[in-house]
Amino acid sequence: MPKVTINGTEIEVEKGTTILRAAAQAGYEVPHFCYHPALSIPANCRMCLVEVEGSWKLQPSCYSQVSDGMVVNTKSERVIKAQKAVLEFILINHPVDCPICDQAGECKLQDYYMAYDAQESRLRTEKTAKVKVFPIGPEVLYDGERCILCTRCVRFCEEITGTNELTVIQRGDAAEIRPFPGRSLDNPYSVCTADICPVGALTSRDFRFKCRVWLLSSTDSVCTGCSNGCNIHLEHFRNEVQRYRPRFNPDVNDYWMCDAGRLSYKAIHTDRMTRPMSNGAELNWHGVSGTAADKLARATEDKGSLGFVVSPQASCEDLFLARRFAREVLGTDRVYVGGNPDGFEDDFLIKADKNPNTRGLETIFGASGELKGFDALIADIESGAVKSLYMMETQIPVATEEKARFLSALDKLDLFVLQAQHHGELSTKAHIALPACSHAETEGTFVNFDGIAQEFDRAFAPPGESLPHWQIFMRLARAMDHKLTYTFVHQIRKEMFEDSAAAEEASQTPAE
Repeated sequence: MPKVTINGTEIEVEKGTTILRAAAQAGYEVPHFCYHPALSIPANCRMCLVEVEGSWKLQPSCYSQVSDGMVVNTKSERVIKAQKAVLEFILINHPVDCPICDQAGECKLQDYYMAYDAQESRLRTEKTAKVKVFPIGPEVLYDGERCILCTRCVRFCEEITGTNELTVIQRGDAAEIRPFPGRSLDNPYSVCTADICPVGALTSRDFRFKCRVWLLSSTDSVCTGCSNGCNIHLEHFRNEVQRYRPRFNPDVNDYWMCDAGRLSYKAIHTDRMTRPMSNGAELNWHGVSGTAADKLARATEDKGSLGFVVSPQASCEDLFLARRFAREVLGTDRVYVGGNPDGFEDDFLIKADKNPNTRGLETIFGASGELKGFDALIADIESGAVKSLYMMETQIPVATEEKARFLSALDKLDLFVLQAQHHGELSTKAHIALPACSHAETEGTFVNFDGIAQEFDRAFAPPGESLPHWQIFMRLARAMDHKLTYTFVHQIRKEMFEDSAAAEEASQTPAE
């Protein structure tokens, strides 16, 4: 492997490593605009120029590869002069609207100006005016006067989505980014162009002027829009999610996420159930636990008539407690699967399964073969085989006609207990409704379609008296004189993994 000396620091890197990446490994930042690690390298912004010993001109570090014995200086007088010149050129027609720009606080041009330039403009004429707030797509707006023509957005549409909507039109100081005639930036990943834009030229319609980024707190989490389980930064302010941003994970979603998943955060705060209810009346947890315990105890007396619906929207820890609650407390083996119905998919990130934890649910319940489909639940209620129902979450994974059958069949039940985040059609039919937390308000584990287990953290406190699913099961079990004694999620996770490992070992042991 070649050895290279950067600013006096000698390091050994893999063959083919660019100077920019080598400098980063040595602990030196080289400023850049057009370079992105997942895209091709045009070397057109010239911000990353460095001095290489023996070369008569400065070299673009994003494109140039290291060679054995190379000596690089990223802070020489020539480099600093070039950086100032590049920034002055970029800022000739750039508006000084940082206070109102939506990119303020995460703008690389703003950061680099303060770090590498910080000199007054010498321009004494009118700046060239360009288009403002141009609807370049249904989810993205374009401010041409802020654009520095790094072409990241153009390359994203060419190389990542393959949809080729964008190009550079005109020349010189009139150049701008535009969709091709008759086209629009409407691919399912369009907002990723706003993510990778280093300035405020491309902005998301959803987040534009919504919240200043320095007010946001960020929590590592997982998107619940489909079974791909894209890693995200869940960014929130005052106990409210403001946006999702993709979080780099080369094994799951790389640097990207789809627009539908990005906007799925809105469901977290829509029509939330925040207080326990019994027959429409709001109670506290002490009161509703006793009422629910009495009614569930009577329902369990009729052996085999109690159905239990588990949801692939819930975490593995929640489902592990649901399994124990159904078996040990309710004594039922009638377990059905809810969740969202299948939807659109593509060959990139979007999966047809619109539930984040179907694989986790199958892992926890599947070994015993006790899971039944939602169609079977509708038939069992209509036939009278199921007289009481305990249901997690409100998603119904069937078509419109079957959904109407289910809603109608609920009226035949002696007892319907709903444990969910949202009100919706089901809460009005529930005899007892118990408010549950969203994934933003608790911690747990999802297993994506590929079998990758991914932990997520609590971002903020739940609204009202909402509780995590697993804590609700513990409260009801205690009220029914059963013990499910856990204090923290990691205790459930440890037992869950031990139980899973034992089941896997048993399945691999040959029968004697």
